[in-house]
Amino acid sequence: MKIFSYISLLLALMLQPLPTSAKPKRALTEKDMGAYLFTYFSDPTHGLFMAISYDGYTFTALNNGEPIIAGDSIAEQHGIRDPHICRAPNGKFYIAMTDLHIFGRQKGIRITQWERPEEFGWGNNRGLVLMASDDLIHWTHHVARIDKLFPEHFGEIGCAWAPQTIWDPAVGKPMVYFTIRQHAGGRTKLFYSYADEAFTTLETEPQLLFEYPDTTIQVLDADICPMPDGRYFMTYVAQENPGGIKYMISDRINHFDDYHAEQIDTESGACEAPNVWKRIGENKWVVMYDVFSIRPNNFGFVETSDFKTFTPLGRFGEGKMTMTNFTSPKHGSVIHITKAEAKRLESYWNAQQQKPKTIRSGELWRDDGGRHINAHGGGVLKYGDTYYWFGEHKSERTSDALVGVMCYASKDLVNWRNCGVALSVTDQRGHDIERGCVLERPKVIYNEVTKKFCMWFHLELKGQGYNAARYGVAVANRPEGPYKFLYSQRADAGTWPVEFDATALAVVDTLNEANFKEWWTPAWYKAVNEGLIVKHDFAAGQMSRDMTLFVDDDGKAYHIFSSEENLTLHIAELTADYLHHTGRYTRVAPAGHNEAPAIFKHDGTYWMITSGCTGWEPNEARMFSAPSIWGPWTQHPNPCRGPKAEKTFMGQSTFILPVDGRYIFMADIWRPRHPIDARYIWLPIEFEDGKPVVRWQDEWRF
Repeated sequence: MKIFSYISLLLALMLQPLPTSAKPKRALTEKDMGAYLFTYFSDPTHGLFMAISYDGYTFTALNNGEPIIAGDSIAEQHGIRDPHICRAPNGKFYIAMTDLHIFGRQKGIRITQWERPEEFGWGNNRGLVLMASDDLIHWTHHVARIDKLFPEHFGEIGCAWAPQTIWDPAVGKPMVYFTIRQHAGGRTKLFYSYADEAFTTLETEPQLLFEYPDTTIQVLDADICPMPDGRYFMTYVAQENPGGIKYMISDRINHFDDYHAEQIDTESGACEAPNVWKRIGENKWVVMYDVFSIRPNNFGFVETSDFKTFTPLGRFGEGKMTMTNFTSPKHGSVIHITKAEAKRLESYWNAQQQKPKTIRSGELWRDDGGRHINAHGGGVLKYGDTYYWFGEHKSERTSDALVGVMCYASKDLVNWRNCGVALSVTDQRGHDIERGCVLERPKVIYNEVTKKFCMWFHLELKGQGYNAARYGVAVANRPEGPYKFLYSQRADAGTWPVEFDATALAVVDTLNEANFKEWWTPAWYKAVNEGLIVKHDFAAGQMSRDMTLFVDDDGKAYHIFSSEENLTLHIAELTADYLHHTGRYTRVAPAGHNEAPAIFKHDGTYWMITSGCTGWEPNEARMFSAPSIWGPWTQHPNPCRGPKAEKTFMGQSTFILPVDGRYIFMADIWRPRHPIDARYIWLPIEFEDGKPVVRWQDEWRF
């Protein structure tokens, strides 16, 4: 599914407060209506979508099938589910949604499966998202936490799901009814509450909507529809075997007891989320429901004229009902709108699609769920027609690895789909990648022979600071993972660099090991330059910290990393399966204090951009070139041009991405006090006088 990368530009507009001086609208009737508006969500994004139909049979998604609002922007749990839209007689539109992201751990939003302990049950959320609008484009939004609003009876609520809204004419307010598990381990039941007219909160404590005859069965997902005779038709789900759609009829909007045993859907498997809507100008009502028990999930439909007999219409794409530019909608609802409203929505979202999609370095970059991309110190792999971006997951207050390595996918390098956690840390004590370790600068390359995706990263063991100085290796069968951790260790134990001939080895052999402790003295630097640290780490292996991977034209791969206490870069050849070192390596710029290497090859010349060693603080970029991967490497001036070029635009290099004969310089703006908010710099590399130049641009596009 396509994603909505520029949603951050629209949120300020779409979620602005509604005008307080707006005149009341004339109450519209069915005769005014000429189209249908379908709201739904999707599991991959947990965002809000809309689609329009003019005939009630064929639906076309707005915004080219991308979310119109990101769940992360409006929900406490960074995702929404179960959107239900209601057109009220006061001229307002209401949307109520579940505040929940069921893939929070997989998407790197939290480190546990659910927000609370498993004892509270599946999902175990406590909030609803309430949105209101006068025009279907600009929306207010508020989270109603049931446990905080009604602590006496719902303070330990197990879940609050699938809210729906209907206007109660007797009360003159919107009635919100939804599924509640009142206590951990209890059954789900249906409750109702009244919201304020502005739809900012729930004002009355939830009351039971009905009690199912079999007290062992869970019920959920109710939908209430007015009938022509003034009564109310309620569909709901009873989780029997299989769970399906049942109905009740009542002359009261908030109480039902007319039990019918029969199931009105035509599915052999489980389904949920019924929604009933009338065909404009016809004596027909459609019961739409989510068939979640099939893959891919789909919607099923039955039709009735008497609320007693129900004619099957099939599923989307299998009968009369069609979706033209989207697939796998989840838990939706349909209302009537005017043709003018439909045209205005189409015009607005078509205009958003026509805006150029650009790269703006240093700003928030949102994924398909609306959440800032969390892939720091990363690199990009192109496989097929898709780019995969791997990077460190950062948390709010620590750079330690609490989640692992994230993966995002894109066809155009602008719109990114969150593929979730590619490599997860573990809670196994003493494991190399135990939660709380330091896991940095992951890079992935594909091995054409083994057909495996190989991930390498810098690893520091939990509780040991930066003393371990290891690299880690993991492997997967798919680019997005999951990756299986293989091992970690230091580099090239028991081997000397390729440039160490007999003379150099003789010099190293005479070096005084005591000089290694005379930090930062001229004698110490001289000793480093001549290979003292290489000798010091010869048996245990060379230190391996900031790193990248590079695959040459001949298919050989190399591990490039900062070594020797971050003073010297090493370039180490990998085995044919890309999972180990061959033992052949070279040193670049000994004692030069280089880290954060990023490398590319252009017209037969190898170019490498690095950073100095100043901790989290930015510094001036360095650049090197060589006619061979083995050198000799020549240093050149800073390639950056423009504001703050002397500080690498306040960033630090991480990767250089080749794109159709061009190159993108990738860097990170680190924010150690709020690591998750680190930002990204992507800039095109140009050539002047045969040398790479990285020039700052506020905004650019391919």
